[in-house]
Amino acid sequence: MRKQLIVLLVFLLGIFTFADVTNYDIKKVEIVNNREVPYEVVLSAMKSKEGKKYITENMISDYKAIKNLKSVDDVAIYPTAYDNGIKLVVDITENPNAKKILEEQGIIPLSERDKVDTTLVISDVQVIGNKHMPLTDIKALIPVKAGEYFSKNKIVEGHKNLIESGYFRDVIPDVIKTKNGVKVVYNVLENPVINGINIIGNTVYSTPELMEVIKTQPGKVFNINTIREDRDKIMQKYQDDGYVLAEVTDIGLNPNLELEIYLSEGVVRNIELKKMVTKQKGARRMATDDVLKTKKYVIERELEFHENQIFNAKNYDATVANLMRLGHFKNVKYEVRDIPGDPDGRDIILLLDEERTAMLQGAISYGSEIGLMGTLSIKDTNWKGKGQELGFTFEKSNKDYTSFSIDFYDPWIKDTDRISWGWSLYKNEYEDTDSAIFRKVDTIGGRVSIGKGLSKYVRLGLGTKLEYVTEKPDMDYFEYINGQEVWKGYNHQRAEGLDDKYYIWSIFPSITYDSRNHYWNPTAGIFAKLQLEAGYANGYKGDAFGNVTGEFRTYHRGLFKNNIFAYRVVGGIMTDSTKEGQRFWVGGGNSLRGYDGGFFKGTQKLVGNIENRTQINDILGFVVFFDIGRAWNYHGRDLTYDHNARFAKKIGTTAGVGLRLNTPIGPLRFDFGWPVGDKMSNDGMQFYFNMGQSF
Repeated sequence: MRKQLIVLLVFLLGIFTFADVTNYDIKKVEIVNNREVPYEVVLSAMKSKEGKKYITENMISDYKAIKNLKSVDDVAIYPTAYDNGIKLVVDITENPNAKKILEEQGIIPLSERDKVDTTLVISDVQVIGNKHMPLTDIKALIPVKAGEYFSKNKIVEGHKNLIESGYFRDVIPDVIKTKNGVKVVYNVLENPVINGINIIGNTVYSTPELMEVIKTQPGKVFNINTIREDRDKIMQKYQDDGYVLAEVTDIGLNPNLELEIYLSEGVVRNIELKKMVTKQKGARRMATDDVLKTKKYVIERELEFHENQIFNAKNYDATVANLMRLGHFKNVKYEVRDIPGDPDGRDIILLLDEERTAMLQGAISYGSEIGLMGTLSIKDTNWKGKGQELGFTFEKSNKDYTSFSIDFYDPWIKDTDRISWGWSLYKNEYEDTDSAIFRKVDTIGGRVSIGKGLSKYVRLGLGTKLEYVTEKPDMDYFEYINGQEVWKGYNHQRAEGLDDKYYIWSIFPSITYDSRNHYWNPTAGIFAKLQLEAGYANGYKGDAFGNVTGEFRTYHRGLFKNNIFAYRVVGGIMTDSTKEGQRFWVGGGNSLRGYDGGFFKGTQKLVGNIENRTQINDILGFVVFFDIGRAWNYHGRDLTYDHNARFAKKIGTTAGVGLRLNTPIGPLRFDFGWPVGDKMSNDGMQFYFNMGQSF
């Protein structure tokens, strides 16, 4: 009694749970715990069949009909969600005398069907009820053959094969005794013939395009297996093209026996921007933890998918690439929410994990070039969340190097079509111990630039600068003879242009291509820039000047995970009228590591760099590098410069290793470089310290 009460309660719970469910097909009927009662006996008593609509009243009727079978004591029917429809699980409690009862009714019990009865020979196998399916195709699915011994397993297998073929709504096998043995009869109820196919809700692909990928065609018998395959093929077509939110919401026959396929393609109704909350160990949650610093418009202008458009994963991936390139974010993910009452619509929540872009850096470092140097830098690459860069830097070393700068750059002015602008004010003082005429150079100036993005990768730029430069010589190299400054030694050649002071103004248009995946630490993509500069400088032999410079960088995955190859080529040529103090320098931590800064000077330059970068963990990175190149054709009046050569002669080569540290004050770079090959310096290893990657 207690068991029956539990079964009844479970049955009632199933009814109430699915009481409001309509328009769902019964995808499967599963009968369990039947040891003697055949599957077809239970199924024949039920109104609920595979392929029919689920109706609560039918399930109650089925319960009563199965309960009234003499071979069944009790039954419970559990409806569950299955394959976008309903699965009915029929749990049978058999009568203890079920076997005898079935035999009295002329039904072979399951336990008897497991045996091959050599006393019974199958005299004939018949199929009744087929109208459209050829008899040969049906019999090919039935393992029972005339002339064989009777086998219950084969009869059940034939029933199973016919049901699983997908062409029949119902199959009832029967065994009839004859004078010559037994006759096996399969009573089949075919699925209807499809009169037409209607695809509803498709906008990405036309109906003929979708018809090309499905197998079901008008004039064919409805097959549930083929329908499932067609559903999967339609979904695969959408998935392959990036429409990952598309789904087939329903498939079924209408009263006119037309197959209707309903699609929801996943239209973006609303895009919500939220901060990705990542709890830090030991940190207390703050009220502003879910507030984005970055302004909404800065993010929205990088979106490649938009409201009222069908969501596409390829556009989302492009959005992630755009946002990561900014350097403002560590991670980007999305969530999808269904909209009640809007089966086609989706809300997209974009979760963003922001980088710390505001930095206060203070450091003391040592380098072979500049000696002991102190640095103070205040910088924000996402100032006030507007995507702008604002920074202040002050550096001073014990080798008479001092630098001060204030920089601002807005890469995309709000409410414009990719227009940028920036400015910089700076003052630099340095001492070149290898030069007699340019021992101390002091520059104060400023520059302004504007740009226009032609696309997200290509940008035109135009800049101008104005500088005031003073150059002081090392007077130990000079003396006065007959009221003139001449060189000590060098046949007392006349020294000209000492203590030069001049203004320099120039304008420099440029074109840039930049597809790097990150501005500050790229691991993939290309950067290329071509710049022209023209201007005028007064002072000693003041004249107009011009130059052309080009730079190319590329990055790709290396030998293993977290290993990157980086390449750079920089070249340039300038007019001989360019001030000597403004000519190309090659050497130092940003060009040819292993030679001092300005070891090579000239009006032409070509430098190549190769780096293999390995990120060991979140903090430490290791670099192996090789540098090659130099500057040529100095043609200057500084007689102490003895590394002059014509183009492509005496090329400098260096190699070395480096460390990269990601610290709370920003990324730090430590490089150790040595001249290799044709060594033109006896200084040995050079050590360099700086911020960020070398390129």
